[in-house]
Amino acid sequence: MLPFFNGLAFGLIFIFSLGPAFFLLIQTSIEQGFKKAALVAFGISIGDILYVVMIMKGITSLLELPEVRFWAGIIGVSLLIIFGIFSFFKQPKINTRSENHTPEGKWKSIITGFFFNFFNPSTIIFWLSLVSIVEINFGYSGNQKLLFFSGVLATILSTDITKSFLAQKLKRFLTLRAISILNKIVGLILIGFGVSLLTQLF
Repeated sequence: MLPFFNGLAFGLIFIFSLGPAFFLLIQTSIEQGFKKAALVAFGISIGDILYVVMIMKGITSLLELPEVRFWAGIIGVSLLIIFGIFSFFKQPKINTRSENHTPEGKWKSIITGFFFNFFNPSTIIFWLSLVSIVEINFGYSGNQKLLFFSGVLATILSTDITKSFLAQKLKRFLTLRAISILNKIVGLILIGFGVSLLTQLF
């Protein structure tokens, strides 16, 4: 079980992560509630799990091809900028009970988290780098590698849900104007991430 606990410890690095997914979770939690943000977190985790499966099957070697990485990056950058523009211009709102419990809203939150994470170029780079760490620094293979990745995934999901819960507690202190300002700030940050990654692609 040592690889699993090493994975848990490695995942703690992401407690202080301030990437695009962090701002998406905080914004969703404050504006739409903890349950919606938790569903987004699960969608993000599904994207990570898919990458782990690809790693175990050796499919991630395709991402090392310049053409594949370039077009995957283009899709990810486009999503970041689109989300950013949408966030900047959307009107603030406070969640209602009915919105939190509709099946359509639940699936929409999960799918949003999945696409936002899976096509994020930073996520691709992270998992490709992690493969090297696991194989070179730890020397894991087979089931050991699976246990390590499971530990990392468990920590990341737990910290994402915790961040969402803490952010939701701040909602009672925020006005609609404050939420509107938050949306614009998050929008600008996401656009900034997208533009920065775009310059790296070219």
